Amino acid sequence: MAVKKSKTKKAAPKEPLKVFSSNSFPLLKGIFNHPIGAAWDELYGWNFVSANSPGEGAYYYRRLWALVIETQEFTRHVQVGNGLQDFFLERLLEDTNPFHRKAELVPLHQITSSLVKEYESELKGFLQFVLRPDWESEIKELEKKFGFPTPSLKDTQGLAVSVNTPWLEERRKIKEKILNAFSSNLVKDLADFFYQNGCGLFGRNRAFRWEVPKNGKGHLTGIEAVDPIRLENLVGYDEQRKPLIENIESFVAEKGANNVLIYGERGTGKSSTVKALLNTYQEKGLRLVEVPASRLDEFHDILRDLRGRREKFILFVDDLSFEENETQYKGLKALLEGSIEATPPNVILIATSNRRHLVKEFFAEREEGVHKDGEVHGQDSVEEKLSLSDRFGLVVSFYTPDQETYLKIVESWARFEGIKLPKVELHSRALKWEKANHVRSGRTARQFIYDLKGKI
Repeated sequence: MAVKKSKTKKAAPKEPLKVFSSNSFPLLKGIFNHPIGAAWDELYGWNFVSANSPGEGAYYYRRLWALVIETQEFTRHVQVGNGLQDFFLERLLEDTNPFHRKAELVPLHQITSSLVKEYESELKGFLQFVLRPDWESEIKELEKKFGFPTPSLKDTQGLAVSVNTPWLEERRKIKEKILNAFSSNLVKDLADFFYQNGCGLFGRNRAFRWEVPKNGKGHLTGIEAVDPIRLENLVGYDEQRKPLIENIESFVAEKGANNVLIYGERGTGKSSTVKALLNTYQEKGLRLVEVPASRLDEFHDILRDLRGRREKFILFVDDLSFEENETQYKGLKALLEGSIEATPPNVILIATSNRRHLVKEFFAEREEGVHKDGEVHGQDSVEEKLSLSDRFGLVVSFYTPDQETYLKIVESWARFEGIKLPKVELHSRALKWEKANHVRSGRTARQFIYDLKGKI
């Protein structure tokens, strides 16, 4: 009797589960909201599905590499780890998830324990599944077997850092700590970092610009390279700067401060003084937001982004003045005097202008009760215009320097730029430059030094 051979049904290969993806991070999901995040998801998914071909894996890797190169070759910070690791480290520090936003406002012990625990859990997963895998080595195995080219993620190199600042160094240190797990209490280290430096846009930058795209909504953008000028570079006007400095010191100490109008001749260092104040007091939480005069009527939107933050913000309006028929000055009045929405205590306005009276006025308007456009109570309009600058709590004037001060400014800039010339020759050249340009000012002195530096 023939024995029947039992047919064994061959089981279909079981597809391994995709055990991890960006969806595994409810808090940190924003880190992956980028083409590189999507490419990482594809590559990680391929790694867990054995049925997929080696060629597909090589394709996913090369696409990820191309996206990393496109981003990392044009950054301006010190890279930590390989290009992919540095990208994800930067995304982590810039992420505005609830833990990061809370950590920049309060110390760690004041953050809800469930939020801390979830963040700690996701951070461990982020380290293990995102930062640790060496994709390059893994794909190189495919290169050996099938000849797929494997470009390297390890030799990415961004652009030179234009200004090496203390907070960029702090950022480098915390990235190294995350990547190499120097500390067993990494959550506390990160919470302390955000409490000191802020997160997102405010963690990376110390100066910002209010920009409004065409037919778009206004938003803050960070200024990467701020003019490094400091107060010690500015010679002259010490008496004028004294109340300014006192005002800012009171502001960063949370003792209250006045809005400021700085007016005077062109090139006398008005805007340079404001930038120097930022560079001097940024370590005490001072920040600067440059706002075009034409956008002052959007101050409600600007304040919405700044209200409730620990940093202290200067709204900086440069070269402020209004033509006769412009009405934006009404927005400035509302900002200075307050509307139904109070200006937050962490915001002051500093404006510079070449004119003491910010709105143009004509002699015809001074005729009592008559306005050139036929307004019966024209004098009221005149008073409204004249009173605009009076609404600033502090008004400082900068005038053209005398020759002695001008030459001192030249000497100061020469030292700053490392120019070594006998004083007599330096003065002689500076006076010729002044005569040729018909202007004597701090700006003229700086331009002279730039020209001299190029020649010698």
